Amino acid sequence: EAKPKQEAKAKQEAKPKQEGKKGKEDKKGGKKEEAPAAEPTKEELEKAAAAKKKKVIKEGGKRGVEIEGAADMGGLQFFCTSVIEPEGDMELTVESMKAMNAKSDPTEEERKGGSGHIGKMIFSAGTEHLAVVAYVPEEKRGALSCEEWLSAVLTSQSGEMLSKGADISTGIVKANADKGIFPLKIREPMILEANNFLRKKGLFPEDDDDDDDEMVFGDD
Repeated sequence: EAKPKQEAKAKQEAKPKQEGKKGKEDKKGGKKEEAPAAEPTKEELEKAAAAKKKKVIKEGGKRGVEIEGAADMGGLQFFCTSVIEPEGDMELTVESMKAMNAKSDPTEEERKGGSGHIGKMIFSAGTEHLAVVAYVPEEKRGALSCEEWLSAVLTSQSGEMLSKGADISTGIVKANADKGIFPLKIREPMILEANNFLRKKGLFPEDDDDDDDEMVFGDD
């Protein structure tokens, strides 16, 4: 009678060991499938950053031409719009502004920039914040303070000024889900705020048509 009991006991002991072995194999197999991607090398990161910057400059240059055309057609001295490529990165948003303001090269097949004589405020939404860059050309600084303009717009959404300058000033509005502040959601109201500030100073056409505030390119 003892013999069957011993056999049963031996079988029970062997079973967990086998299961343990199987578990290890599964674990090993799982590890193989879920292996994390290798960290990008310094060269790969630099290459990706250069490619991103190129996209930002291309978008900014194209937007500069559009702004110049629309402003000249509408007799505007100032323009507010959004850009997509910087994705809220402040450094890249400033690069976008520089690309808009770059002098057009008449020898180039595709015109870029050319809107350095037009004051601008541009907005770029990221996941964590909305980046805002204001620019006022030298000849218009008597009529408008770059710092004052940006400060008024940032204050409307409890934003934060990052840098102050007579030509370029920068700031951000951090996302806050508890307060319902989302970069994409607040972007349009802030463009309206920027235009309204200009209206009060007589620097932007009165709102005869709702389309006046819809001068946002590249969001299609």
